[in-house]
Amino acid sequence: MQRRSLLAAPALLAAPAFLPGLARAQAVSRAATLRVVPETLTTILDPHFTTSFTTRDFAYLVFDTLLAVNDKWEPVPQMAERWETSPDGMEYRFILRDGLTFHDGSPVTGEDCAASLRRWAQRDALGSVMLRASEAIDAPDAKTVRIKLKQPFGLVLQALSKPGAMVPMIMPKRLAETPPNRPVTEPVGSGPYRFVAAEYRPGDRIVLARHEGYRPRAEASVWASGGKRPSFERVELIAMPDVSSQVSALTTGEVDYLERLPADVLPILERNREVKVQVVSSYGYQGIMRFNHLLPPFDDVRVRRAVMMAVDQADYLPGVAGRAQYARECRSMYGCGTPYETTAGMPLKPDLEGAKRLLRESGVDLSKPVVIIHAADAPGIASLGLVSQDLLTKLGFNVDLQSMDLNTFFGRRARQEGWNMFHSTNTVPDMQTPLQNAYVEAAGAPAGFAGWPKDDEVQAGRAAFAAAGSEAERKTIAETIHRRVAEQAFYMPLGQFVAASAWRADLSEVPTGPAMFLWNIRRGR
Repeated sequence: MQRRSLLAAPALLAAPAFLPGLARAQAVSRAATLRVVPETLTTILDPHFTTSFTTRDFAYLVFDTLLAVNDKWEPVPQMAERWETSPDGMEYRFILRDGLTFHDGSPVTGEDCAASLRRWAQRDALGSVMLRASEAIDAPDAKTVRIKLKQPFGLVLQALSKPGAMVPMIMPKRLAETPPNRPVTEPVGSGPYRFVAAEYRPGDRIVLARHEGYRPRAEASVWASGGKRPSFERVELIAMPDVSSQVSALTTGEVDYLERLPADVLPILERNREVKVQVVSSYGYQGIMRFNHLLPPFDDVRVRRAVMMAVDQADYLPGVAGRAQYARECRSMYGCGTPYETTAGMPLKPDLEGAKRLLRESGVDLSKPVVIIHAADAPGIASLGLVSQDLLTKLGFNVDLQSMDLNTFFGRRARQEGWNMFHSTNTVPDMQTPLQNAYVEAAGAPAGFAGWPKDDEVQAGRAAFAAAGSEAERKTIAETIHRRVAEQAFYMPLGQFVAASAWRADLSEVPTGPAMFLWNIRRGR
């Protein structure tokens, strides 16, 4: 990816900031409109269908969840008023709050919630384990959702409150009955904002309007929990791939919020009193190198392991973090600073010559092209692929780096053929257990996550982790799983990093947390 260097600040700030089409929303005043530029603008509007950050962040505005977590990682009620657990821990009942309504005017019922959870659980790594442990996910009455287990699963509350993609969002039953392998294209939820279909321009702009029927909780908002107040009448999510244009638009006030910025532009914004720059999520992200286990050459564990041995995270981190204080080397697949952090089974330092020896021993045919699918328009991902292209070339591979936009990338990686490697990032909170980390899931094709590793030992370990009765037991099992996953080379972590967001200084009460939350924000100092 070509770096969008912004060292020539005068030229940058002279760039035109006019945003085509924004003048069409004259019915709502500019002061009552929050204009946001996500890192990329999703075209997938189904929160159960993709792990995309941008889909998740869009979905948090449109949909809501039964439970949520606060900043202490405690599950708390959200759409639910309360929950009840049977003495043996094998049945959970969630009683809905009064007055919950979908954007189409229909009331939220237990059947809607049960259908949504069943659909989500077929797509999500943690949800799928819960689903296999469940005898039923149903609705005894209009105000109640029931999860009845057939085998112990001690993470029901954690599953239903997980803040990262795929989030167990609630939608009407008629939409939740859409087959899980087909995306829902009518985003109707019960969240603080409703999708405005008439103004939707795929890949260019998503418009949301305040859901007048939304009833926020009374508690203070903490991360995805508590009172989500739609303080703006209108939210516009705007595609603006060029970073220079983003900075110019924020500087002139044509947009209000930039989700994720490369570090080289931050000095420009930090000198501007009309702008605030801040890291919103202290947990940050992990860079990921993922192999396609179904196709040569990475169907051979020796080849995967050789590439892992050659990786030097210090080569990857500058491109995604930019500033030294934003980056840390981390070889734990659960993330560093998390309860289950471990490096069991991982190569602990780069060994290029050892990697070359292992490749020779494997007998791999280095003349055949290795296809890297490369999301060139995603600044938080694109530099990773370029480093790997250079690394694989040094190892002797014939590399075919195929560049595309992020939405095309998501479509390509979902296909089992046509690629050998991709790069991504994931939020560290989404990776902190062997059930939450989708890249540790080992069901193989077609049920598993893109890359499709298959390993019965890992799957058995994940089931044991879910059924474990104590935290000490879970930690032991998590380390055993990590060692096996690392030795079988499911993927290679490329380091851990945070990124800064920026917004107009006249915005207040901007939420922090592991996702881009846009409720409760107010204009006015």
